[in-house]
Amino acid sequence: MRRFGTALLLLLSCACSHQTQPAATPPPLLIDQRGTTMPLEKAILHVAFRPFIPSSQVLAYAVLPPLGDLDTDAHRGLGIEYVQSGEAMLLSQWPKQGYTIFFRGGSGSIGICKPAHYKADGVAWVTPHNVVVTLQPDGNVAPSTVDAEARRLIRAGACR
Repeated sequence: MRRFGTALLLLLSCACSHQTQPAATPPPLLIDQRGTTMPLEKAILHVAFRPFIPSSQVLAYAVLPPLGDLDTDAHRGLGIEYVQSGEAMLLSQWPKQGYTIFFRGGSGSIGICKPAHYKADGVAWVTPHNVVVTLQPDGNVAPSTVDAEARRLIRAGACR
């Protein structure tokens, strides 16, 4: 009986000490550093253009500060972080405000529906309706993957 009591006590102490581990906190999204995240229904109330929304799995939407003018709805942008083929991407869009965008390093200026690199793994283009669009990965992704995703977005309507 004494053995049984000791075994029972040992079993109970093991069962009580086993605690479930809290779920891991996911890393912050890149979009959290760029603007104010909110549901799409609220975000589109703070931009003055019709944004392109990718058909991929959207992780978050954010209203972005303007590229270089007063912080008003007419100048703010919209960021969309989404997952495509297992890679997190950040698509950002702003109304173009009458200026020319040039990139350092000889890349020239961005063209209408022609992505140009503004950094090794980031591209930008302008739509016919004067919306500046940028695409960059949230994480380490090959530049060729970003280029392919930009072409896919343009074919899907990101340059209308």
